[in-house]
Amino acid sequence: MASTETTTYAEIMTSNLQKIANALNELQAVPLPRELILLYVQKRTHLGRKDIEAVFDAIQELNQKVKKK
Repeated sequence: MASTETTTYAEIMTSNLQKIANALNELQAVPLPRELILLYVQKRTHLGRKDIEAVFDAIQELNQKVKKK
């Protein structure tokens, strides 16, 4: 990535979202069921199950769209 002075907000955001997507992919590659990951995130964040599932799904969808470009 370019220096901070020439990096746009969109580039930073895209990079950070890619890091989140990669982390989620790494978690899913470990022999931990999605359900266990969901329960851990739920315990740590106190978010509702549907909210967490929606975030997981949105990250995966965004990751697929970014890979297409």
